[in-house]
Amino acid sequence: MSRNSSQSPSLFGNPLSHPLNVILIVNCFIFFLQYFANQQLLYRFALIPEFVIAGRIWQVFTYGFLHAPDLIPFHLLVNMYGMYMLGTHLIPILGKTKFTIFYFLSQLGAGLFVVGSAYLNEMLGGNIQFLESTMTVTIGASGALFGLLALFGIFYPETELLLLIFPVKAKNAVWVSLVIGYVISQLSGGNISNTCHLGGAISGLILFKLFQKKLDPSKVPLPFHLEEIVEKKLRSLPKQTSVEDLFLDQKKINEELLLEIEKRKSSTEIVAYLKDKQVADANICPPSTYNTEDPICLRCEWIANCALRKAVE
Repeated sequence: MSRNSSQSPSLFGNPLSHPLNVILIVNCFIFFLQYFANQQLLYRFALIPEFVIAGRIWQVFTYGFLHAPDLIPFHLLVNMYGMYMLGTHLIPILGKTKFTIFYFLSQLGAGLFVVGSAYLNEMLGGNIQFLESTMTVTIGASGALFGLLALFGIFYPETELLLLIFPVKAKNAVWVSLVIGYVISQLSGGNISNTCHLGGAISGLILFKLFQKKLDPSKVPLPFHLEEIVEKKLRSLPKQTSVEDLFLDQKKINEELLLEIEKRKSSTEIVAYLKDKQVADANICPPSTYNTEDPICLRCEWIANCALRKAVE
């Protein structure tokens, strides 16, 4: 945490009032309380479908603030790290308010999914293995996290994420994670709520459909809405104009810029060359997607911004 005499306290480069820090601090505080009253908190606020059906409906939401109170808080650390990393990329697109709503509604949706699964299991006799039991105890923010992961996969589909030791493209990350979780559960009997994870992902996808029309297209990463831009330009130009023709001028500018970068021998020279070529308020892609041979990068007017970030790494 840092503090400047002219600024409010900050954490990880964001004010304490930033949604990412508020979610992090609240979860850490409740985790601390669990060391003193874990059983009481679990009994009252963990998600137990039978208790929800009996009237404790708040549990479909409050479970997301509880985590396994182990000596090494692995459960809490994984969920909060994932929330912070995904949120850092999603908030510039959604805005703070929509992100907060999205996070907590994904958490709520995942909880309702668990209760629905348990209720269905009970109606069918209670012995279906892949459905939840009415007395299953579910805790953790991973339901909300899977909602964020589903959304990240939509906006940054080709970005590679590391799941355990496997690199996976973001568009497949949710489903690969669910398969891994199910395999671990079957082989080791691990306490992984695959139903909660699936519910969070489905909730995230449904919420995206509801939010989609309210998003500012200028804040959405280029690969996501490139097809829409091309389609609009094609409608406004003569039919003989090809998609490639739309970007010829920008591609030529970018190729000349990359050629000039290659001529410079040190990163200091590259940085000096690129500084006056930066586009203000550019919504550049994550660092891992920068590729000077990628046709999308060569057509992008913000390539100088990405090249500068690459030069100062």
